[in-house]
Amino acid sequence: MSFNIPILSCVIAVPPEAVADESDADPILLAHRGLVRHAPENTLPSFAAAIELGLSIELDVYQTRDEQLVIIHDRTVDRTTNGTGEVVKMALAEIRKLDAGSWFDPRFTGEKVPTLEEVFKLIRERQRTPLTVALNMKVISPGIEKNIVQLVEKYELLDQLFAFGQPINSTRHFKEANPKLRTTTQHIRDTEQFEADLRDPLADDLWVVYVPDAKATEQAHKLGKRVWVSLHIAHKEPDTWDKARASKVDGICTDWALECCLHWHRDV
Repeated sequence: MSFNIPILSCVIAVPPEAVADESDADPILLAHRGLVRHAPENTLPSFAAAIELGLSIELDVYQTRDEQLVIIHDRTVDRTTNGTGEVVKMALAEIRKLDAGSWFDPRFTGEKVPTLEEVFKLIRERQRTPLTVALNMKVISPGIEKNIVQLVEKYELLDQLFAFGQPINSTRHFKEANPKLRTTTQHIRDTEQFEADLRDPLADDLWVVYVPDAKATEQAHKLGKRVWVSLHIAHKEPDTWDKARASKVDGICTDWALECCLHWHRDV
C-alpha cells in the first residue's frame, strides 16, 4: 500500500502528561473512522490517509467468534461489506473474505475489514510523531479488554490510546489488565455528568457531547484528565470547532478533520 499525500499543518497528539502545558496548542483532530469522506470508513486506506496528514484517529472494535479483534462500526457486516451477518457470530476468516471497499467507490474493490493489529502496525510504521487513538468499544465480548491490552502493549501504544463507549464493568476489566490504559466512563451530556467524572478515578479522559466552557476544561486538566468533544460528527460546523478551540479542549472527533484544519490555518 503506497500513499503520496501532501502534508498539511494539522494538529497531532501530545503525551497526556503534557496536556496542561500545551495551552496554546489547537485541539487534536480525531479523524472519525479515518478519513471517511475520502476512503471507506474503518479501513486501512482511510486510516493511512489520516496518519499521513498528521491526524489522530477514532476507530470501532469488535471481537469475532474466534476472539479476533476487527475494526468495523456496525453490529453486522451488512452496510459496509458485500456480506451479511453479526460480527460477533462470525469467524475472522469469514469476515476477511468480504469486500469492504466497493460500496464506497469501485476503486476500493477488494479492501478488507482490518484487524486491530493491522491498524496498530500501520500506526507504528507511518506516524511521524505520536498520534492519539480513540478506541470506541462496541459489543463487549468476554475477554475483549485483555486481548486489546495485549495488543496495545505489543505495539507500545499505551501512552497514545484511550478506550471509550464501554460500560463500567468493561472499564474495570481494562484497568485490571493494565491500570495505565486510559479510559472513559460515559458519554457526558451535561455539566452534572462532567462534574461527576471529574471525581471518578476511572475517568482518565472525558468524552463530551457538548462544548464545555474553558473553566470546566481547566478543572479537568488540573486533575490530569483530557477532554474530547464529540458533537455532530458528520456535520461541517466551523462555529462549533472554534468554540471548542476557545475552550481549550484536548480534541475534537469529526468527519471533517481536514476542513477543520484548513479553517484554523487558512490565514497562515
